[in-house]
Amino acid sequence: MDDTEQRLAVGIHGAPELKREEKRIYLGEFRERIIKILSKKQVSQKFIYPEIIEALNHKQSSKMLIDGELRDQLTDKYIALAKQIRKPYTVIHDPRLKGETGLVVVSDKAVDIDDIEVKTRESE
Repeated sequence: MDDTEQRLAVGIHGAPELKREEKRIYLGEFRERIIKILSKKQVSQKFIYPEIIEALNHKQSSKMLIDGELRDQLTDKYIALAKQIRKPYTVIHDPRLKGETGLVVVSDKAVDIDDIEVKTRESE
């Protein structure tokens, strides 16, 4: 494809999106920016995972994202936590997102944390 065809394709279809499938799984974020992640099932538990408190207080954390498919009653405790810690949060309503991700704490830069998943517990 020559330069003119590429510009035309970008004009018609938009710029190609990097790691689209990865971003669909992680609420629109790149894996390398994630500090901690909770599944939808974990978010729905009555208690707050202390790993999320730690992640929100992490020196590189910039915000918390919550899947908008979850009911407010399930996410209110995490929204209140973000407000208390003075960390911005966004509820993501995007039908293209897929997977079991319910909440992510992210950085605006790559942090490359190996273990982003929180181990499920029955109670706290």
